[in-house]
Amino acid sequence: MATAMGAQTIENPIIFADFPDPDVIRVGDTYYMVSTTMHFFPGATIIKSKDLLHWQYCSQPLAELSDSDNYSLRNGQHAYARGMWACSMKEHKGKIYLLINGNDTGGWLLTATTPEGPWQKRKLPRIYYDPGMLFDNGKVYVACGIGNIQMCELDEDFNYIREQNVVRDKQGLEGCHLYKIGDYYYIYATYGGWPSGQTVFRSKDIFGPYEERLLLDKMIDGRPNTIHQGALFDTPTGQWWTIMQQDLGCLGRMPNLLPVRWEDGWPVIGGGERSKEIGSKEINSSSGLPTSDDFSESTPGMQWQWNHNPCDSAWSLSERPGWLRLKALPADRLTQARNMLTQRIYGHRDHPSTATVRLDVSHLQEGDRAGICILQDPYAMIAVEKKNGKKRIVWSQDQLTDNRNFAPATAEAAAKVGKTVYLRATIDYRTSKTQFYYSTNGKQYWPLGTQTTLGFNLTMFSGARYGLFCYNNGAHTAGYAEFDWFAADCPNDCQNKVNPNYE
Repeated sequence: MATAMGAQTIENPIIFADFPDPDVIRVGDTYYMVSTTMHFFPGATIIKSKDLLHWQYCSQPLAELSDSDNYSLRNGQHAYARGMWACSMKEHKGKIYLLINGNDTGGWLLTATTPEGPWQKRKLPRIYYDPGMLFDNGKVYVACGIGNIQMCELDEDFNYIREQNVVRDKQGLEGCHLYKIGDYYYIYATYGGWPSGQTVFRSKDIFGPYEERLLLDKMIDGRPNTIHQGALFDTPTGQWWTIMQQDLGCLGRMPNLLPVRWEDGWPVIGGGERSKEIGSKEINSSSGLPTSDDFSESTPGMQWQWNHNPCDSAWSLSERPGWLRLKALPADRLTQARNMLTQRIYGHRDHPSTATVRLDVSHLQEGDRAGICILQDPYAMIAVEKKNGKKRIVWSQDQLTDNRNFAPATAEAAAKVGKTVYLRATIDYRTSKTQFYYSTNGKQYWPLGTQTTLGFNLTMFSGARYGLFCYNNGAHTAGYAEFDWFAADCPNDCQNKVNPNYE
């Protein structure tokens, strides 16, 4: 969808990557957006913008939810499809608040004096499912729930006082955002699932009764609608906008920016005939958020998140400056590999998304496997493995869950492996298919393995991601792998990132 915004044009999604369940606030002339980050840490990623079109990373407030075995990939356990779900962000009296539903770990409150942090974390006595938070008249109110929406009253220190069911028997209703605009309280919520709808409830009393108006139906012009669940906000000049997620297949749920006008105290999404203005015809991937990395900093950039909690003693950016060192930890399969460093995949309308790494494999030990993957369910990877004293390049596809319609597979390259290899992962948004490649010289790349078709599987509940890994699949002394650089969407100039003095 293209919409005029002053002298600029909006091309949705405004970020063609997985930033689901967005909540947005404005502090002065700056907009801040937080999104769901599930089992990836640090999480609750906040990005910021001055114009709603160009975004920068701001902070990652949530260091972890739990040190339990499942959140740390220990003893065969995992937290896939769990973790940090939709949260609520508000600014109040010079302080920033994040109310987080930690799913199976409880409710959490994060606070900071600025969105950049530092952040303080506090465990709450209960969870608030898909919360919408509002500060009003010395109290905190939280609209939450699924199907039946509760209005919870808390004091300003977030001590629970009471609650009341204010919306009843609405199948699939969730994703609440709570506002007071003029004389009305508004619950801005979604009818989730696929397809999806967006609705709003209003009342002059926080505890109701509420009346409802459907804003986006599940079917628009005979086509399924997947634009839903997001935030309402205004600009310094009094314009109103909404950012909502759109389900766009295996790469995830992506933020759409849509204009809002008001009619008789109700928000209306889009222009004069709202159903005609909802859609996604153009895709803009140039949001300004970083992807490629030469690993020259002392900590991973904010585009990176660990899959589950990291083991901090088994990775380093300082032991060999300019390189990411991943030390092999034991795992019987990729999805149990600790210290997998991941980032979102940015899609493209007319060509595949591509990521390439330069990898020093000279310190791998027997049973070690290191490389790059595309993580969803199913998943696929290409790696260098040391087996029977020899290094070999291998490809495999497998699954997190037991789907009898999926066939795991492996392949091995005939190439001789020296000290350095180049591995490449690609996925085509148009087909949802992956393809992996290898090179021994950084110039000529050869495909390995078959194409793997991905979807947005709720067993993972996140968009497909690139992942860098090193693990040991046997009872051996583990070594390590070193990543020189990660280059996204620049297959023709990756060689320019190589240090000519390396060899």
